Amino acid sequence: MKRLSESLMDLAARVKRLEDSAAAIQEKDRAALQSRRDQLETDFEHRVEELDKKTAEAMSMARNWCSDTKNSIQRQVAAMRADFEKRQAEMKERDAALAAELAEDAAALAVTLADYCVDAAEWAVVRAGLVRGQADELAARG
Repeated sequence: MKRLSESLMDLAARVKRLEDSAAAIQEKDRAALQSRRDQLETDFEHRVEELDKKTAEAMSMARNWCSDTKNSIQRQVAAMRADFEKRQAEMKERDAALAAELAEDAAALAVTLADYCVDAAEWAVVRAGLVRGQADELAARG
């Protein structure tokens, strides 16, 4: 892109040519006017070409920017999804580990309860045996 001072100098030169054209009109200098008209048409064609070129460049830059932005957003979304899936897998792993621990704790409690029940049953059997023995002694005496 041109520097501001260069653009201003170009603009000043164009204003000078405009003044020359206005002076030629006042002086009715037909040859100068035709020459200036030809020059303006040539300049106009060059400016149109330059504008087309700059427009194409700007559109290309805009397309690239849009494409880059879209790709960046897609990468960020993909990273967020991957992170989410990773966290879900970790949660499932933790949940599975927790479920296993709870099942093991429940089994240990059931074994403890069964052990207690076996002890209680043995105690009841022993007690019943003792009570039967006493009852039989009492019956034998009398």
